[in-house]
Amino acid sequence: MIITPARLSDVDVIMSWRRERVAWLAGQGEEQWSIPLPRSAVASTVSAGQTWVVWDGDTPMATITLSAYVDVDGLWKPDRNPEALWYPEDDPADALYAAKMMIPLIHSGDHLGGEMLDWAGGRAYDAGLTWLRLDAWTTNLRLHDYYRKQGFRHVRTISSRVSGACFERPAQPYENGKLKTEDA
Repeated sequence: MIITPARLSDVDVIMSWRRERVAWLAGQGEEQWSIPLPRSAVASTVSAGQTWVVWDGDTPMATITLSAYVDVDGLWKPDRNPEALWYPEDDPADALYAAKMMIPLIHSGDHLGGEMLDWAGGRAYDAGLTWLRLDAWTTNLRLHDYYRKQGFRHVRTISSRVSGACFERPAQPYENGKLKTEDA
């Protein structure tokens, strides 16, 4: 499998995965991602080269967005003034941040999530950063358990934010992984 920067032509596929996952989560009794994600927010991370797509041949399999520290909520939720997720003492610039990881239901259980997180940790390591970080939906405890099983440490939860559970793990080399990076 390869992982490539997403193209604008991939945005509709990513949005369809998002809608599929929102419906699935609701069926599980979770409110995660119940706040609509504007197509323009996805298009902007794609245009910035931050969103990646995993491919198996011509079939898109999954997506992940990686960025340097930025309070993304401020970009598309300007009506809110949320408390910071990462504090100055966390050295927010010394990490790569993973977000919007999605795997369509047809490919769930293929261990792509863990593989993408390992790949992202390798990207952080190659950039000379100490941490791979993410924030998870505050009330989705099953998701928190998943991240712990992936080697992440829970740092804190900012209960005033919908996605306020902060996790981190050390960046490490990505060796002998299943994903081969093909840059644009």
